[in-house]
Amino acid sequence: MVEESDGQSVDTELVQRTYTCILQHMVDHGWAPHYTQLAAEFGISTEESRLAVNKAAEIGIGCWTSPGTDQVGSWAPFNSTPTQYMVSVDGERKWFGQCGLEVNAIRWLFPGKEVKIETRDLATAELITIRYKDDEILEITPETTVGHINNPMWKWSEIATPDN
Repeated sequence: MVEESDGQSVDTELVQRTYTCILQHMVDHGWAPHYTQLAAEFGISTEESRLAVNKAAEIGIGCWTSPGTDQVGSWAPFNSTPTQYMVSVDGERKWFGQCGLEVNAIRWLFPGKEVKIETRDLATAELITIRYKDDEILEITPETTVGHINNPMWKWSEIATPDN
């Protein structure tokens, strides 16, 4: 059991199941489930599910609920709301990536399938396309595309929240 600051506790196995279920739902549908959907699926109360979603978001790197709500906003490497990182899998477009580097991890959640990422350069609006099949890079356009983050990895947990 994991105790919340308000004295309520959440079963750690439920938190892990919640984390995994949200990620799988994002893979399957392109958006995150509401905690009421998870409550019905798990056969638990909506309050237990709400607490489990918030605890899973709190301990997951790159996972959070939308500010002021209990609804999943982002669950690395996906974003539940539209971003400039549009993702297609075998030609079907319904996913959005969390950020320009994290979005590249989506390919590992679709083994054997072609994953296409399309975005635009935030300074020039030039179209950037990256296509993968597993670890094989099929296309990078333009060829000069690079990824960069000006923050060491050990600080990512400090910046991986929507408030920062």
